[in-house]
Amino acid sequence: MTECRRSVASGFFKKVAIRFEAKHVEVDLGNQRLRAYQGARLVLDSHISSGREGRKTPPGDFKAGPIKSPMHRSRLYHNAPMPWSVQVYKNVFIHGFQKVPRHPASHGCVRLPLAGANPAKWFYDWIDIGTPISIRGHWPVAAPRVEKPTFFGHLSIQNAVITIAAITACVLIVLFILQRRGKG
Repeated sequence: MTECRRSVASGFFKKVAIRFEAKHVEVDLGNQRLRAYQGARLVLDSHISSGREGRKTPPGDFKAGPIKSPMHRSRLYHNAPMPWSVQVYKNVFIHGFQKVPRHPASHGCVRLPLAGANPAKWFYDWIDIGTPISIRGHWPVAAPRVEKPTFFGHLSIQNAVITIAAITACVLIVLFILQRRGKG
């Protein structure tokens, strides 16, 4: 990463060069995490909620902006409030949200919590337009459900009960017939 230098006026016409480490952001879709770095130093690590199935957050390398707004309103979703918004790509933003489950749940945006230490506001205050944002990975596909085999193999419990009832009825009928034959 490159580092930035800014000239700052100090006293009478004196300029001092101050070094600022380059900022960059990594969004890990697989683990639902956002990490912000200043140089090599991790300055923010927060859980997120990215885009759900059918509205996935696009992976790739982006730059923050050009929109950065303390209260952006979604043009696509009924003017929904998106506090502490930073544009990533087209209609995809990183923004604050009240409910941020630790799994994909948004319409494509990256949600940061507003609760607790308010990572959404901290991120908004920290990030600059043009800061690199890398979005990588994907949310794991749910593993197919494997049921444990039962005594009756692939039969459901209801089918197993019906089968046991039928076998019991057959045994009782056979016993009844044998008992009647023995008396005759």
